[in-house]
Amino acid sequence: MQPTPGPTGPPVAGPSGAPDIAGPTGPPVAGPSGPPADVNPAQFDPLAEIEDARARRQGREDRLEMLEKKRNSARINVYLFLAVTVILGIFSFFPGPIHGDVSDNPQAQMSPNEAETWVREGGDNGDYRDKIWDGSTNASSAHMNIYIPPPLPDMGSTSAVRVEVTFVSYRNSGSTDFKAGMFDGDCDQPHPPHEALHADSWHLSEEDLPPGEQVEFTLYTQPGQKCILVEWVEPVSNPGTLATMDVEVAVYWPRMFTVPVGLITFLMAGFAFIGAQKTGKSYKELKYPEGQPEKKIEEEVLEAAESEHRGEQLGVPDVETPEDTDTPEIGGPNLAEAAASPEQDDVISEDTEAVVEESTESGGSASEWTDEQLLGAGWTQEQIDSMRNS
Repeated sequence: MQPTPGPTGPPVAGPSGAPDIAGPTGPPVAGPSGPPADVNPAQFDPLAEIEDARARRQGREDRLEMLEKKRNSARINVYLFLAVTVILGIFSFFPGPIHGDVSDNPQAQMSPNEAETWVREGGDNGDYRDKIWDGSTNASSAHMNIYIPPPLPDMGSTSAVRVEVTFVSYRNSGSTDFKAGMFDGDCDQPHPPHEALHADSWHLSEEDLPPGEQVEFTLYTQPGQKCILVEWVEPVSNPGTLATMDVEVAVYWPRMFTVPVGLITFLMAGFAFIGAQKTGKSYKELKYPEGQPEKKIEEEVLEAAESEHRGEQLGVPDVETPEDTDTPEIGGPNLAEAAASPEQDDVISEDTEAVVEESTESGGSASEWTDEQLLGAGWTQEQIDSMRNS
């Protein structure tokens, strides 16, 4: 058998050099470093979890403190604005300084000669000079200097001040018609007639007034130095020191400032009240996330103390005795005293000893009982130790 002929010629040349497949170029891609950003490290570290809980609790306490301060500040603002509103309301609708006094007439029962002597001697400690009446000067008129603050530019009715005047007539004869007006300046200087004043600054009365009759009217004037002058239309024929009139003047504060400012402070009090309500609601929601408890902690503690005092925790029911029954009271110690008495301890010891003896006679062993039960049955600690070790 002839052999199979092999390949002839030189061998075929194979691939030379490095393979053509290129590997990855450049540095390796960096992987994630550290834990993921959306994962709380406290989930894996107990200490971090404790610190996180502490930080949340501290943040809650800080927010509670901030809300409490904000709520208290809002409440103080409410009270402050309301107080200012009330003060401005008092200045607007109640008179300020009052000049004169018509409640008393020291010369009511005096004759002209007695009145002259009384004035010459100084009257009742000179108090008559504080009244707007004519007993010390002229029986036909009365006047007094009045200063009305604050000084303001004349803005017509806007800056006008309300003046309430009370006039009392003591004239016994002649006409009781009189004129009253608020003049600028001092009473010592000459003044124009009343008719030259503004219509709201003077008043004419043509009523027939008996002695002691009062007349009230209102005048309006600008703030500043003023003189109120009241005089009879028909002068007194024989003027003397006996008073024929008396005047009381009540000056109000300028409402052009008090009323608008009072309305503004009232509105600010309303806004502060709304803010206090919102802050208080946020404070309660943060402090009581599960709802505010119906009872306070102090009330719960008091109720628990009362329940313990009544014996509810010992299981003793309360027995109510009607007031209209004559049930005799049962004498003797109460439950607490009986439980603490030596006789009660002897009874408990005898009962326990009887139970131990009964259990021993029935085939049980004393080792099945606890030390406290054996001590209660009258055993000593040495006997118990000896029994345990045997």
